[in-house]
Amino acid sequence: MSIQVKLGGLSFSADRVVATEEQQVEFVIDTPRVTLAPRSEVSLECAEQLLRLVGKPCRSHECSVCSELQADIVAVIAIDKGALTAIVEQWGSRASFSSPLLDMRHSEENCLTIDATDRVCYLRLFRSGLQRAEALDYTNADDILCYATEWADNNDCTIYIKGNNAAAKLLRRYFKSVICE
Repeated sequence: MSIQVKLGGLSFSADRVVATEEQQVEFVIDTPRVTLAPRSEVSLECAEQLLRLVGKPCRSHECSVCSELQADIVAVIAIDKGALTAIVEQWGSRASFSSPLLDMRHSEENCLTIDATDRVCYLRLFRSGLQRAEALDYTNADDILCYATEWADNNDCTIYIKGNNAAAKLLRRYFKSVICE
């Protein structure tokens, strides 16, 4: 089960979420304050420090959580303390956390993937594996175009985009291969 959690508040109703006592409940956190790191470099104790080191520190009302620590790549994510408290009270240790930045669908290709939510653009550059990944705030399609031109070092790069049709149309004017997902 996957549930979107927005930093401004929970975007689900506990009445509508049904899970057995054994089921894990995955919360996908939509925030630009997220980074990826190798599993060997991440622990719950150093997560906030890692966010601070990459210039995405937790704000005073936030703390950090990590995605699955058994995976090769771990997402370290800032989350609202109130949202985390509500999640832990309801689901306890069955709750797990994730980020759109962990999406590795096109990892075997040479491409740029862009997932745009209402306010965050998740970019992943693959060149025979993951080369670069970041979550950035954006206001409009022009911001996404700016990120894409900076990240895709040539016009032959295939771009996969999800979540912003206006940006997809704009990208098609500058790149040969833009695929909407």
